Amino acid sequence: MSVSHGSLPFQQQIDYFRGKVDLPTRSWTDIYTAEHDYAFVVAGAVKRDLLADLRGAVEKSIVNGTTLEQFRKDFDQVVGKHGWQYQGERGWRTNVIWETNLRQSYNAGREAQMADPELRKRRPYGVYRHGDSAHPRPMHLSWNGTTLPLDDAWWTTHSPSCGWGCKCKKFMLSARDVERQGLTIGPAPAIEWEDRVIGKNSPNGPHTVRVPKGIDPGFEYAPGQSRLANAVPQLRARDPLPAPSAAPVPIPPTGLPNRQPTGPLPSPRPAPAKLLLPAKVPTPQAVTQFLGEFGATDAAPAVFRDVTGEALVIGREMFADAKIGAIALSQQIKARELPLLAHAIKNPDEIWARLEWQEDQGKAVLRRRYLAHVQVKGKDKPAVAVFDQGADGWTGATGFVDDSEQYLEALRLGVRLYRRAE
Repeated sequence: MSVSHGSLPFQQQIDYFRGKVDLPTRSWTDIYTAEHDYAFVVAGAVKRDLLADLRGAVEKSIVNGTTLEQFRKDFDQVVGKHGWQYQGERGWRTNVIWETNLRQSYNAGREAQMADPELRKRRPYGVYRHGDSAHPRPMHLSWNGTTLPLDDAWWTTHSPSCGWGCKCKKFMLSARDVERQGLTIGPAPAIEWEDRVIGKNSPNGPHTVRVPKGIDPGFEYAPGQSRLANAVPQLRARDPLPAPSAAPVPIPPTGLPNRQPTGPLPSPRPAPAKLLLPAKVPTPQAVTQFLGEFGATDAAPAVFRDVTGEALVIGREMFADAKIGAIALSQQIKARELPLLAHAIKNPDEIWARLEWQEDQGKAVLRRRYLAHVQVKGKDKPAVAVFDQGADGWTGATGFVDDSEQYLEALRLGVRLYRRAE
C-alpha cells in the first residue's frame, strides 16, 4: 500500500476530492489555482465518460491507499476502453495525474483539519518543512523551518504543495513545540513577484500570470481554502427576525406544523458587564473580535462545532455587504452586542431546526436557530440573542427586552435539537 500520502483512509481528504465536479479541459491552464478546489480535470480529457473513469481510478487510490503502479494499471484499462490519445510519455503522465491529485487533496484535508478553532488554540503556528527531494528547489529549501502564525498572509500563497512534484509540507505547532524545536516565529520571508508565461502550447494560446518567485504557476494558493471561504454563510435579506423591542412578539398557537408545546425556556444566565463592547466600538473591530471567539480571523475562516456537533463555518464574509463594499451589520444587531451573538452560537439555551418553503426558489430550506438570553450585570432588562442559519444564509438579532421569555418563545419553531440543562 502507498505510504506517500498516508495508507489509512483520511476522511477530510476523501470528502474534499468527492466534492469536486468533473470538468472537461483541453489544457492544464483551462482552470487555475483555487478553481481546482471545485473541479476534477485531466488536461486533454474532454469526454465525460473518460473523465469519470479517470476520476474513479484516482479516487480508488485516495480511498484505498493503492500505489502508483496500481493506478497505472487502472489508467491503462481506462485508456484502452476509451481509445484516448493522450499527450506525453505514459510514466510521466500517470505520475503527474496521480501525484498531483493525491498530494493536493491530502493538503486540502490537512487545511480543513487546521481550520478547527480548538486545535488552532492549542497549535496556533505553522512550520514549513522541505520535502525529501533528491534535487531540492533552492527557494523551497530556503523556506524550511519558516514558522508563522497560521493566519499569517504568507500562507495564502506558500502553503504546500508549491509546485509540480513538490513534497514540502506544513505542520501545526504549539508554543511549546516552537521552543522545543528551537524555531523562531517570523518574520515571513519577503515575497518577490514575477511574471510567468503559461499555456504556450494551449489551444487558447499563451498568457501571463503573476506568481511569487519559487512557486510554480497554478500553485500559489492554499488547497481547500476557497471552499472554506465559500462555505461562510452570507447575511440573507429575506425573512429577517423581529427586532427585540418593548413591543411583545405574538406567540403562534401550538398545534401548527412548526409549533409544538415544549415547556419553559431555561432561566437567563448571569453575565459580566464586559460581555458587551464599548458603546462606540467601530463595526470592523467588533467583527474581528466576534471572529476571534471561534478561532477565525479577518483573513481566514474557521470551522466551529456547536454543542450538538454540527459544523458551522465562521468568517468575515458573514458581514460583507456587496452593495457598499464594506463590513456591515443587520438592523437587528448592534456592534457592541456582537459578543451576545457569539454567546448564542457557543452557549445556546436551545437549538431548533425547521423546514421553511421558499416560494421563489421552489424548495424547502432547512434552518437551525440558536436562542440565548442572559442577564448582563448592571442592566435592568435581560438580553436576548438569536442566530438563524440555513442553506440560504443567516440572520440574527440581539437586544434588551423586558420580557425575554416571550420574545424567544415566539421563535421556538420546528424541532428542538438541544436544551441547556439548568
